[in-house]
Amino acid sequence: MTFALAVVGGAGSGKSTVAQRIALRTAAVYLDKDSLAGPLVEAALAAQGQSPDDRESNSFYIEHVMPAEYRALFSVAGDNLRLGRSVVIDAPFAAYLDQPEFFTRAASDSGWPTLPRQVLQVFTSETTTRRRLAERGLPRDHAKLNDWNAFWPTWGDLSISWTGVRLHRLNNDLIPDIDAVVARLEG
Repeated sequence: MTFALAVVGGAGSGKSTVAQRIALRTAAVYLDKDSLAGPLVEAALAAQGQSPDDRESNSFYIEHVMPAEYRALFSVAGDNLRLGRSVVIDAPFAAYLDQPEFFTRAASDSGWPTLPRQVLQVFTSETTTRRRLAERGLPRDHAKLNDWNAFWPTWGDLSISWTGVRLHRLNNDLIPDIDAVVARLEG
């Protein structure tokens, strides 16, 4: 059965690792927002004289670039779903989680067929998240770590208000049993 799964979580939650493992286990197409649009985002920000490393507080990125990223992501997912290929989408979605109709509207606008739409919210404790961000050492994480007291309360454990999806949560402080996660998604 063809399915669409969005794996959602904040920076450092381990959402990408979980999404990749689920895609591998289910033979689904893996779609990572940063891989799909990252170089284009960096070029757009550079063309505007903007830093590619601080996106959370960059109004140009939030208002102009980010919506295009998500439109592209949903369009590529729709292409695969119409071909009968399941998709696992790896993206934070943070700016859209409080918009109940976002996922349903984006899927409809991209011509997704009617099929099960599920969301797996991956989360970790504050301590684990901070440690993971420091360990991976990515330039885009420097702003988060340097202003942790602003980052964590806003972008830590996020609440999802989407309608039209089946929501699952996964505490990723420890290594999850992906077979158990997939069984839950199939149940």
